[in-house]
Amino acid sequence: MKILPGIFFISLLTSSAFSQSLIINPVVDEKTELLSIVFRLAGAEEYINNEMKNYTDAIDKYFNPYKDDALIKFVKKIRKKNGVSYDAVMSMAVHIELDNGSYRLKNNVEKNSLDSRWGKYPGQFIALLNSFCQKTDFPGFYSAHNPLFSIAEKRVSEVVKEIDLGWFKTFYGEKPEGSYNLIISLTNGGGNYGVKVRYLDGKEEMYSIIGSWEADSVGNPVYSAEISETIIHEFGHSFCNRLGVKYYPEMKTVADVFFNLVGDNMRRQAYANSQTMVNEMLVRASVIRYFQDHAATEMKIKRMTGAEQANGFIWISKLVNSMAKYENSREEYSTLDKYMPEIVRLQNSLSPGEELKMTEENRPKLVSFSISNNRKDVDPATRELILTFDKPMMARPYGMSKGKCGDRCWPKITSVKWAPDKKNELVVSWELEPDHQYSLVFPAQFFMDENGFFMKETYSLDFSTKK
Repeated sequence: MKILPGIFFISLLTSSAFSQSLIINPVVDEKTELLSIVFRLAGAEEYINNEMKNYTDAIDKYFNPYKDDALIKFVKKIRKKNGVSYDAVMSMAVHIELDNGSYRLKNNVEKNSLDSRWGKYPGQFIALLNSFCQKTDFPGFYSAHNPLFSIAEKRVSEVVKEIDLGWFKTFYGEKPEGSYNLIISLTNGGGNYGVKVRYLDGKEEMYSIIGSWEADSVGNPVYSAEISETIIHEFGHSFCNRLGVKYYPEMKTVADVFFNLVGDNMRRQAYANSQTMVNEMLVRASVIRYFQDHAATEMKIKRMTGAEQANGFIWISKLVNSMAKYENSREEYSTLDKYMPEIVRLQNSLSPGEELKMTEENRPKLVSFSISNNRKDVDPATRELILTFDKPMMARPYGMSKGKCGDRCWPKITSVKWAPDKKNELVVSWELEPDHQYSLVFPAQFFMDENGFFMKETYSLDFSTKK
């Protein structure tokens, strides 16, 4: 996890299709939108976002009169009591279907297919949900926004032409019976989820649910090519979560030590325990392998690996290398499941403290600004700021953000570029005003060295020019 009538479907219903790279034909899912709106009304912070402001304003205007509805009160109760949140909400969305105008649970579903956090409450929730839809005429509200959904469908289709779903069977060595389904939600903001439905006949419906977090000047959603990474990530959960659960008892002792070291970082990403961390680690390493197998540039792989290390998955490069060995030993290991004991041994052979220390020591530092921090008499004729790092840096990413006094303290920047003969110096050209205060921030996640490590910490620069 890390986050339209229809669904964004990838058409994959036959076994022969696994050998093909399939074009994604997105649509929008009514159930996803409904449950996201319900949990927004209930105050669930992970479902409260305003990236699609025109749409969320319309949601609030239309549904806020129903914030005291019995359904909303019930959701607050089960959220507090059972922790029904994040992917549990999307799990319910894919487990229900319309039948003669009312929602019900899908038939012939395995007993433990729905997220366990729903406990004994699905029946009562669905009854209240149907009542809520009738009172509010949710179908009418949903239909009124079909033009917006059509824009989302078209834009996702333009960005994500195809994803190699055949790779999943090749890499994991197994092919679940069933379908892959891609949902793009306009209400989930930056929330992305991987969930599935398991049927009694052994078939599965696997879902990658992708949020929408960027809008154009008129409020319509836009999507960059990078969403393919998120889509692959969320599909990966359908394969990796089962392996994580299966082998977790053997990994738990060392995984707990890792989690204790990076727990704050994990919890910021809504990963509450070492079990979830193990699942996420497997998925994220698999995504990196996907792009390595599809000839991604070395720079892209370093960026992906560095980002995961910064997210707290500090031994992910070792896991990625181990998965490469697995792919080169398929005669011995026909599935990732059969190779998992090697991954267990790898994790258990590591010293979490040493891994963290090594990661921290390898991260680059910003060692100096050409203007002293907190200086009060900078010459307003100064035309550039030079940032010096302790290691050679990648050309991308780089950037800065506004400091403690926002726009008022932001200089007129004319260019930002690396020094042509020094990979560790970034030159910011600007125009300064006399007798003025300036404040800039250089976030850690905006800078990466040539070995794929993000900057160790965020730096700020505050200064004033003289009269």
